[in-house]
Amino acid sequence: MSPSQAVSLDFKPVLKPRTKAGFTYSITPDTISIIDTTKGRLSVAKDTEAVLRKIEYWHQGPIAGFKVMYRDERGVWDAIRWDGRRASFCGLGETDVKKVMEKLRGAAQQVD
Repeated sequence: MSPSQAVSLDFKPVLKPRTKAGFTYSITPDTISIIDTTKGRLSVAKDTEAVLRKIEYWHQGPIAGFKVMYRDERGVWDAIRWDGRRASFCGLGETDVKKVMEKLRGAAQQVD
């Protein structure tokens, strides 16, 4: 076997992403709901990218195609846009989860 045909493997362990926010989440085939538990050193809003990376780690794959909604410590729901590198908030300002889902579906239909 020539050096150009050789395969090298790197067995470095994959480090689990760390977060400073305390949160729970649920996932459906197209939606992720994140709830801030207020038990972390930071809020989910201030640690969003780390939280999303940890969910990708647990999910074992990218979540960029999911609609993501987030409930803050006051019970207000907003949307998060995630492209796999950066997160941005889309203020929905809703306390009713059904209204949030309707708004997320409406936003997705406008993009399609």
